[in-house]
Amino acid sequence: MKKNDLILLISIIFLAFFAYIFVKVTAIKGDTVLILKDGEVFYSGSVYDDKSIDVAGNNTVRIENGCAYMTDATCPDKLCIHQGKVSDSSKKIVCLPNRVTVEVTRTSHIDKVVR
Repeated sequence: MKKNDLILLISIIFLAFFAYIFVKVTAIKGDTVLILKDGEVFYSGSVYDDKSIDVAGNNTVRIENGCAYMTDATCPDKLCIHQGKVSDSSKKIVCLPNRVTVEVTRTSHIDKVVR
């Protein structure tokens, strides 16, 4: 490996690390779970109310311990179930075949999504 290749590799790693830190620092810790079905609000409620929500018979979203996650889906690949838990704005759960999106946001940010 040449010197310039090493400098390029270190620069890319450095930039990726700071991009990751930037996303984590600027993520908004949310208090509201927002579930969208076909681009429209299907459910909006507190992230602290433990419950399961059936989304049009296609997906089941579980809310507990300040997080939301997908527990069941009718889509063939079930990738939405494996996307993990969301508790802030840095991550969303998306089920493309069923057109369902789950995100955690602040109540004040919901108006921007609905409009």
